[in-house]
Amino acid sequence: MPRPGAALLLCLLLLSRPEPLAAESPFQLPAPQNMTVYSYNYQNLLRWAPVKVDNGSVLYTVQYSTPVSCLLKVANARCPRGNEQNRMACACWEEINCTNITKTECNFTHPNIKSFWTITLRVRAELGQVKSDWVETNTFVADQNTIIGPPVIVNVDSTPDSLFLSFVPPVKEDTLQYLARYWEKSTNKQHETEWTKNTRIGLLNLKQLTEYCFQLRAKVQVLHDNIGPLSKTDCHRTAASDATRAGFVVIIFVAATITVVFLAIVCFLFIQKFHQVVKYWFQPPFKIPPHIEEYLKDPGMPVLEELQNNCAEEDPWDSLSVVSNAEGSQALVKYTLNTHVHSDSRSIESGKNLIILQQKDLYQCLDAIERG
Repeated sequence: MPRPGAALLLCLLLLSRPEPLAAESPFQLPAPQNMTVYSYNYQNLLRWAPVKVDNGSVLYTVQYSTPVSCLLKVANARCPRGNEQNRMACACWEEINCTNITKTECNFTHPNIKSFWTITLRVRAELGQVKSDWVETNTFVADQNTIIGPPVIVNVDSTPDSLFLSFVPPVKEDTLQYLARYWEKSTNKQHETEWTKNTRIGLLNLKQLTEYCFQLRAKVQVLHDNIGPLSKTDCHRTAASDATRAGFVVIIFVAATITVVFLAIVCFLFIQKFHQVVKYWFQPPFKIPPHIEEYLKDPGMPVLEELQNNCAEEDPWDSLSVVSNAEGSQALVKYTLNTHVHSDSRSIESGKNLIILQQKDLYQCLDAIERG
């Protein structure tokens, strides 16, 4: 017969033996692979490779854990009682807005997750009642692991010896500081300003009317500084001083005066040399009427006869009636004929004189035109 003490000891050993583990399901999903965290300007994104199955759509769930929340919630009464592993999982892991999603990425940017916290993420795949194992990422600290983009320049003020750069920060963080790298465009010697929290940086002791190029960068001042990349190169020219501007005005005025005088001299010499050409273009010569030009070419034309005929046609004639005896009528006819003959001779002589005068006037006019 066994002793009562030995039987009691055997019961205690059977009660204290741990429960057998449940057998793993033969239809368990494979776990997600290639977990990668991307972070730019504190926009945090987790990506992974999709789990391939023959039928159905795989869903994913993402959780995060921080040492701070884990320590504060270990003794959380809402967690079910059980072994220490289940209790720690309940207390340390929290869900974010990535539960039962179909996409293979999760934006875990959340105001409850502070940028200086050290966090760990994990992902699990689900297909109906079948689930995969959790896959954890490496620790992530936003202040140290995020990429800080360069500041954006909004204005550049130029003076004769400096450039003042105004910009906006990439993110609204009090821990950001800024630096400017600059150099003269014609050289490769670079300079850098001191790190500053101001969003306006001055590049001092520069040359006037000289083009300078510059780049900006930002950093997060933490235990290990997180320095972002440089911005794109931008170039601006310094302004001119008042004395330089006055000198430019004087030079421009003198150059304009010399140009005007030179053009005036050239025009005067051109007119003197090509006087006849200029006169021809600005005052064309007068043309002689065609009938006068024909007479001058052939003075033997019967112009006097035409003039005599015209004068004879224009002279008035009175009718004469014979009312006396034959002698008286003969005397009267003779007188009349003599009168007309004398008048015709006077008309011919006056016509000749008129033509001679007109010819003299025409020659004088042509002479004046040639001299003019």
